[in-house]
Amino acid sequence: AERYANLLGKKILIVEKRDHIAGNCYDYVDNETDILVNKYGAHLFHTNYERVWNYIQLFSNWTWYEHRVLGLINGKHVPVPVGIDTVNNLFGLNISTPEEMRYWLKKETSVSALEPAFSVPRNSEEMAMSRVGKRLYELIFHPYTIKQWAKEPSNLGPEVTARIPVRDNYDDRYFADKYQALPSRGYTKLFEKFLDHENITYKLNVDYFNIKDKMKCKDRIYFTGPIDDFYAQQKWEKLEYRSLDFERGVRMNTKFFQPLSVVNHPAAEDNYTRIVEYKHYLNQSHKPHTVFFYEHSKDGGDPYYPVPNKKNKELF
Repeated sequence: AERYANLLGKKILIVEKRDHIAGNCYDYVDNETDILVNKYGAHLFHTNYERVWNYIQLFSNWTWYEHRVLGLINGKHVPVPVGIDTVNNLFGLNISTPEEMRYWLKKETSVSALEPAFSVPRNSEEMAMSRVGKRLYELIFHPYTIKQWAKEPSNLGPEVTARIPVRDNYDDRYFADKYQALPSRGYTKLFEKFLDHENITYKLNVDYFNIKDKMKCKDRIYFTGPIDDFYAQQKWEKLEYRSLDFERGVRMNTKFFQPLSVVNHPAAEDNYTRIVEYKHYLNQSHKPHTVFFYEHSKDGGDPYYPVPNKKNKELF
């Protein structure tokens, strides 16, 4: 919309079903703690493309932020993605070089490699086993995947566990991109700047399907909702999604609730996948209280993650 307005001089109408702009990036200030939080889970900007980085500078100041994640495993906070510190902490080792780490991974995955299928992993179980071996798979990848997707990793495409980095060094950043930052005033303010043009009009609390037959568009329509909603009128089957519930927690007069903004909880006994504490973002550590959210993965609700299984892929 912004490019159409500023570069082409076009008039744009944005129709938003929710009561706010910014989509899943929407953030707001928590009234009780005065901390900026995301309504739909943490969003971290990262890119290797200089043109993208230069473009977003036009609409906001940015605060450099390199995202790090911990996993609470066997009572220990260890870095995720897997790296030297993760392995040393979990198994009491003293690996110190990339060469030693690669050798350890080779030993761990050698048994898995005896399975012919693992040379070309067909599912998430085979992918994880081929990358980290059985022990780390059973400690981290297997229980977390079941909680996130309510399916065995063997029933999900290999891309689920392929996207999680495995490193042979001490780099504990979740992303390795050249540019990593957060909009200094939050995402909602960023989107307000995107839409701040006389040619852009947006309507909230409006369902596109309720007005589409009345619209008089002279150029193009871009539908950005769930693709299966778009084809529902043609009686196509719905895609299978996983959704999230966010359970809010507050600690008054508390510096931090947890060591980093995101702590994953793979263990089956925890009924949530991770906890996100927003005080760690955007230099908010000076505020006296803290707020955090337990994320519960579930079926039903807003469609967050399309399930990457064979049926869904074929339907898509």
